[in-house]
Amino acid sequence: MAKSTVPVTRVYYGWVIVVAMIAIGGMTMIITGPTFSLFIDPMQEELGFSTALFGWANTARILTAAVSGLYIGKLLDRHGPRILLAIAGSVTALVAISMGFFHPAWWLIGGFMAMGLVAMQGPASFYTSPSVAKWFVRDRAKALGILSIAAPAGLIFGFPAVEWVIDKYGWQTGWVVMGVASIVVIIPVSLIFLRRQPEDIGLLPDGDVLSEDESTGDAFVSMANTEHQWTRAEAIRTREFWQLSMVFSLFVLATNSMLIFRVVHFVSHGVDPSLIAWGAGSAQLGAILGAVTLGRQVAFAGLERLSALNILVMAVCFVLTVSVATPLMMIVAMYTWSWSNNMNGALQGTLFASYFGRRHAGAIRSVSLTTNMLFAAAAAPLAGYVNDATGSFNAIWWPMIGVLLLSAFLMATSKPPTRASPGPT
Repeated sequence: MAKSTVPVTRVYYGWVIVVAMIAIGGMTMIITGPTFSLFIDPMQEELGFSTALFGWANTARILTAAVSGLYIGKLLDRHGPRILLAIAGSVTALVAISMGFFHPAWWLIGGFMAMGLVAMQGPASFYTSPSVAKWFVRDRAKALGILSIAAPAGLIFGFPAVEWVIDKYGWQTGWVVMGVASIVVIIPVSLIFLRRQPEDIGLLPDGDVLSEDESTGDAFVSMANTEHQWTRAEAIRTREFWQLSMVFSLFVLATNSMLIFRVVHFVSHGVDPSLIAWGAGSAQLGAILGAVTLGRQVAFAGLERLSALNILVMAVCFVLTVSVATPLMMIVAMYTWSWSNNMNGALQGTLFASYFGRRHAGAIRSVSLTTNMLFAAAAAPLAGYVNDATGSFNAIWWPMIGVLLLSAFLMATSKPPTRASPGPT
């Protein structure tokens, strides 16, 4: 079979994939991430939408992504992210642009469902993390840590930029600008730079090369590349798979109850929206610091302990948020949120690839991410209903602290699966 060609570089091409995915993940985070919260107040004021409607829109995207992700994961393993992400980026951009011109209540939900059908949620985790994991074994934690820069980098620029556009030109223009920016970034980067896996272009994971044993003349590869490659059917029959999935499902259940409502909550406590946007943007610098040092953190603490500690950081964020009394507390809450939420994505991708291998990473992660999203789907509308009924989010956010503590306990007691029988490597 003919090898695929790639742009000429002097570094291992896996790092080109990482940089390309950072650009795509960052842009997707801007258009499908917490910047959505900036549109809630102006759209409610002009269109009269309820808080719960925004929660249901977010849930519609989560549920459709949960279903379509199962198929996209298998397509990703088979064909790679190049064409898939170009199509997904186009659909997401067109939906965003349409929001600026066509905005009945039913389309807010319908448009978000269309984004979900192409699995564009947050930093495009269905695509980015499994794709990068295929290019690395020894340097996987480092690569996925660097990849996690995508979300904070997107928000550093995206959160204040979108807030400025909405403030100066209106929320309709905000949607259009995000859509056009998505077309400019996602489609060309996907088509030019993305490839499926190193073997398709004659490379090995981590940039390793085949070498020869001087005593026997036999070719061999670094032991880093001999991990067992679990199939999806094998992985989902293990207790470890479902324990990991439950850890991250509980995490997203808690965080999605707060994700799109943090800005509304802080504003209701008298914090200026511009200060909130600045706090959310500047907090991403801390997340980037955590991302670029992830490899060293994993080497020092271990994957499981570091992941459990990270979940506890999110629990602290919840305590700060529900107790907010000053702008300073808001900023600290933003920093702890950004650190924990961003680290969670990188650690999750590293854990699943380390436990189950890289060959079927898309298919295996798609099952777990679907489970995560089914848990997360109920969180936003539930939080919206609680707020509409009580005038506060505290009644939902205090119990979620307990959910995070349970998640941390399950993570701390997790361990890699035992290989039941010999299989291909």
